[in-house]
Amino acid sequence: MRRWHLAALIVLLFGLVSLLGDASYEGLRSILPVEAGGPGELGGLVGVGEFIAYGLRGVAGLAADLLGSYWAPVFIGYGLVPLGVLLALYGGPAGLALGYWLERLGKAIRGPSRDALLSSAAPEGRRGLVFGVHEALDQLGAVVGPLLAYLVVKGRAPAWLLAAPGAATLAVLLAARHVYARASLVPTKRKGREAVRESLRASMAAVALVAILGLLTPNPLAVAAVAKLGGEAAAALPLLYAAAMASDALAAVPLGLAYDRSPKAGIVALAASGAAAAAALLGGHWIAAALLSGIVEAGYETVARAMARGATGYGALGVARGLAAGGSILLYAALYSHTLGP
Repeated sequence: MRRWHLAALIVLLFGLVSLLGDASYEGLRSILPVEAGGPGELGGLVGVGEFIAYGLRGVAGLAADLLGSYWAPVFIGYGLVPLGVLLALYGGPAGLALGYWLERLGKAIRGPSRDALLSSAAPEGRRGLVFGVHEALDQLGAVVGPLLAYLVVKGRAPAWLLAAPGAATLAVLLAARHVYARASLVPTKRKGREAVRESLRASMAAVALVAILGLLTPNPLAVAAVAKLGGEAAAALPLLYAAAMASDALAAVPLGLAYDRSPKAGIVALAASGAAAAAALLGGHWIAAALLSGIVEAGYETVARAMARGATGYGALGVARGLAAGGSILLYAALYSHTLGP
């Protein structure tokens, strides 16, 4: 098999891993607005969780580049998905927080190393497409997860079903590691501190983009939180989240291709979608806001990831995104409550 065939297979296998992982943890995330109480509690839970998932990515990415170890963090991180989901579902109120944060810790550990491995399979001029394909597959799982959560909330399926896809990720990772070795790919040609410096230097524009847009535009959980304040039924909130994930999946490849053709066009499309999402949410158009917020999420996962380089850079990108995510929920809940709410 030719090397580019192997590289394409690696992208698909990593996409399948993310599909399965998302079916578990996005299912859990979609019921947080139902289980966590009001927007303050949700914002706190998600804020801590996103700090763990994205804030600690900086440490994880730095460690991966300094140690030159990438596969071990990926296996450990995905192994924590089913453990965290089960604890959150069966551990009561305290277990909900601890399980969610444990799953988020797994995301922090695996994210920078996975993206560095995936990036090494992406040829120049096709980075947007590679991350777009990966995100599209990832978001198929993010659509399935909230739909499974809907069945759980309605009492039509056992809660443990949400953990099963996450457990299956480990088998697919073994196959991806085998193919990666056959393709003779390496995550970076640099080593140690040199890899760290180069990664940060190449990733600062992506970090700034995500930090600014992530705070000022609503994410899918912010849409769900505001919809709940607006009187939307609890059982409908996972469906809004699923709608956001579906639009994310559909937008990922087009945004990636747009970035490959013209990086500026990809960035402009991301910013325009964010402004439209904010207007729709504050106007009380929940479905439109959910769909548009999904497009913004796709932009973060394609355009911003294509702009970044190296495990340290992807870790820094995660720090910016995590801080912005919790702030976005609190910002839009406050805007709705004090200016538009009953």
